[in-house]
Amino acid sequence: MRFGYWLLVIGYLGFGSCKQKEQEKPTYLLSEDQMVDVMVDMHLVETAQNLKLMGSDTTNRKYQQYFNAIFESHETSKADFDSSLFYYSTKTDQMNAIYDKVLEELYEMESEVKSDQ
Repeated sequence: MRFGYWLLVIGYLGFGSCKQKEQEKPTYLLSEDQMVDVMVDMHLVETAQNLKLMGSDTTNRKYQQYFNAIFESHETSKADFDSSLFYYSTKTDQMNAIYDKVLEELYEMESEVKSDQ
């Protein structure tokens, strides 16, 4: 499931850079900052799952509950996130900027944790 999700994201990035036609803005487009916030939280859930911090018996359904909680906490929906992700993936400069900010925030969090130890 997770592998497929990120494979889809990478596919969007690859196909987006080949598109000639301008992608229409979705009805509800998350701002770049909103995308960063949601994606940071998604990466944290992914990391917790990979490190087994959520328990080894985490089911796909429970995993989806974490993502639904992320969307709810950011006052958005999976559909809005997905359509925004697709839109930004056709704008490679914007998508790269979003991912740079995501990585920057994750590195800052990692530095804070390491400095507290």
